Amino acid sequence: MDFPSTANAADDYELFISLFSRNQGRILAFVRALVPDPTQAEDVFQSTSLVLWRSFATFRRDAEFLPWAVGVARHQVLMHWRTKRRDRHVFSEELLLELAAATESGLGEIDRRQLALEACVSGLPPRQRDLIRMFYGENRSAGEIAASWNRTVHAVYKALATLRRALLECVTIRLAHMADDDDGAASPASP
Repeated sequence: MDFPSTANAADDYELFISLFSRNQGRILAFVRALVPDPTQAEDVFQSTSLVLWRSFATFRRDAEFLPWAVGVARHQVLMHWRTKRRDRHVFSEELLLELAAATESGLGEIDRRQLALEACVSGLPPRQRDLIRMFYGENRSAGEIAASWNRTVHAVYKALATLRRALLECVTIRLAHMADDDDGAASPASP
């Protein structure tokens, strides 16, 4: 693996890890939006991660990391689709560039939704947060959770369905409030 050739490689490494770990979910979401096959998307994300690390020495420290990383990801996605060009189901490069631009502009909305979801989850009772953490964070099966909680699998699925509906409602309300706040900040105060 190539390491940055600066006198302070340890500082570069720590900075890269900090910036990358804060943004890797958004970068992966960008790739997944343009590469629907999960295995191929993971491959593109891994190659993107490697290119980001190898070219980190060229990253301007006064620039924002996410736009730079998404630019690298866009290039990796285009390279991926160029290798798949023989497949008649592959989009033209122009369409892929349009999709990439639309996906990049949607990253802000993803951030807003993520913030709203985190706030909604943090407002749940501990037992419900535990259920979400085990099922979605730890990828434990409903059967494993049911056994550890001495409940039926059906009860776990029912609780998850109820939580999903409640979280969707909570996120929708929070996003509406965020939009109202944005509108209020953008427009002058009413007399």
